[in-house]
Amino acid sequence: MPEPAVRSHGADGTTADLVAARLWDAYGLPGAELSFLGGEVDRNYRVSTSDGRTVLAKLRPVADLDGRLQWQKEILLHLADRDVGVAVPTLVRTLDGDLDVGIDVESQRWLITVLNWVPGTDMVRVDRHSDGLLTDVGATAARVTAALTGFHSASMHTTHHWDITRAAEVIEESLALDPSLPGGADAETALRWFARIAPMLDSLPTAMVHNDLNDNNVLVGSRDGEQRVVGVLDFNDALFTVRVAEPAIAGAYAMLRKDDPLAAMALVVDGYHGVAPLTDDELTVAYPLAAARLAVQALTWGLRAQRSPTEYGTRRMQHTLPALHHIVRIDPHDASARLRQVCGRRGDARPETGV
Repeated sequence: MPEPAVRSHGADGTTADLVAARLWDAYGLPGAELSFLGGEVDRNYRVSTSDGRTVLAKLRPVADLDGRLQWQKEILLHLADRDVGVAVPTLVRTLDGDLDVGIDVESQRWLITVLNWVPGTDMVRVDRHSDGLLTDVGATAARVTAALTGFHSASMHTTHHWDITRAAEVIEESLALDPSLPGGADAETALRWFARIAPMLDSLPTAMVHNDLNDNNVLVGSRDGEQRVVGVLDFNDALFTVRVAEPAIAGAYAMLRKDDPLAAMALVVDGYHGVAPLTDDELTVAYPLAAARLAVQALTWGLRAQRSPTEYGTRRMQHTLPALHHIVRIDPHDASARLRQVCGRRGDARPETGV
């Protein structure tokens, strides 16, 4: 077998050499060229091979797995048999038919998982988002939720840091660690809003949701000459929780970089509602939940930047703080009324909790 020819961009050369060699002997992928993409926990690499293939290689220390992440492969196998309406990652098996392979890096044992590359442009890299695109983000979110229906895994987590129903806990813990965090005052406003709608959460419809349709995980392309969603990435934060988490989170990130953030979220919610009608209570809590999600994002990455700043973290934070500052100045009652209006609902749905 020939030695793999290795080139790397933004990746440690030694690690790139080891990964390329393992991709060759375990997967038969020759001449790997690796580009480091970053990642919150995983090390993610775009891999271009000398025979013209493109894949995504994900590395994670085995010490972090602890038998809990088998579901991340199971969920992709589940989706492979469902029509999501857009492209989603699919697993690439090794030459022996396995779904991953071990590798020793920096005196640690890591696991490599390879996925077929999903083409498209990250939404965060698209300068202007058309109304049609934002509506399609919402419709895609609803189709993703539908595709995840019926998925279950014994190894899957029941909650985690990004669980939107735990937003108050995360905001409070973050501010206790550092009350001077950037965005702290706006996060406190989002926290008050969350407290008002929290009593409603237990009675809302539930579903398995992607839970992280942020502007890095939504891929944009052209369909019939119009901006549309062409792919969805990264199901690693998927969770069984309130169904409205999906349009609330997608809507939260759609509000970034917008002069009229509420109009952007309304388009997302309208797109979701057109595929999977939302209840009045879901439309009431969606905007406060979106604000809470961005508050969690701002505080989480603010704390991480203090300990170990990264380019990835900087990019994730670039537009969050100004958007959150704008969003918390829109009355949540007015926002909920706007969302009900675009979904064809009428009447004042202000709950007794005071939103």
